[in-house]
Amino acid sequence: MGRSRWFKSLGVFLALFLLTPSASAHEQNTYNVILIEGSVLPGNVTDPAFVEGNKVMFHMGDSTNNTSMQIRIDLNHDGVFESGEDNLSVWLTHSCEVDENNSLVDETCAVSHKFVFGNTSAGTYSYQVERVVNNSTTDVWNHTILVHPYIHEVPGQPNIGDCFGAG
Repeated sequence: MGRSRWFKSLGVFLALFLLTPSASAHEQNTYNVILIEGSVLPGNVTDPAFVEGNKVMFHMGDSTNNTSMQIRIDLNHDGVFESGEDNLSVWLTHSCEVDENNSLVDETCAVSHKFVFGNTSAGTYSYQVERVVNNSTTDVWNHTILVHPYIHEVPGQPNIGDCFGAG
């Protein structure tokens, strides 16, 4: 009796498993931005493939002595890059000193900064990069990041607005 119950339970489980539609999530992609001596490459992020859920990674590529850069992303669209709702990086440098265990000597030292645009963040965001050499601001670059909506379509399934059926 117990054996037949086990087989029935297994059959129900397999039926539910096989009949349940599969869901696929969007794989997070990374868009790389390189900070160099004279500019930001690329400055504006406008690629249609950059959608909600993706991340942008800023890499410090300027090896000029005593140079650091900070990234500020205006998340609340108020034109002010340092409000409490915005994303600010630490001051990025070209390299960080490590000890004999390969651990950072200064825990606040960073050579890159990443930011993930969540699933409800479609829109245009301004960002600013400030370059400081020997404690003096030498450049401030302003650019934009265009985050496209992520539209998940299942092949073979009707989309919103599609007409189907008789007539």
